[in-house]
Amino acid sequence: MKGRTLRIVLYGVLSLGMAGCKTAPTENAARATVDGARAAYDASDYNRTIAMLSRDPDIDSARVDTQIAAHKLLAFSYCVTNRITQCRAEFSKILDLNPRFDLSPAEKGHPTWGPAFEAARRKHAASS
Repeated sequence: MKGRTLRIVLYGVLSLGMAGCKTAPTENAARATVDGARAAYDASDYNRTIAMLSRDPDIDSARVDTQIAAHKLLAFSYCVTNRITQCRAEFSKILDLNPRFDLSPAEKGHPTWGPAFEAARRKHAASS
C-alpha cells in the first residue's frame, strides 16, 4: 500500500510540474510577440504591430501584464491609424483585465488616444 501511495503522490507532483511547464513557453511566445510588435511600433509600422498582436493565440493565455502590454500597443496603433472604435475596444479590454489601469500623464495628453482612453474608461465605469 505504501508503494502505491508513493507512486500516486509522485505522479501528482510530476503532473503539476508538467502543467507548470506549459505556462512558460506560452508566456515566452507571447512576450516575444509583444517585443516584436513593440519594435514594429517603434519603427512606425502600425499595421504590422496590429497584425502581429491580432494573430497570436498565446496573448490571451499570457500573464495579465503581458496581455495589457499587447492591448496597449494595439490601442495606440489603432488610434494613430485613425481606427478610434478599435482603439477604444482595446482600452476596454485592458480595463476588463485591470479596472485600475491608467495611462501615464504624457500618454493621457495625447490628442488621439487620451480621449479614446477616457471614453473607454467612462463606458467601463458605467457598465460596472
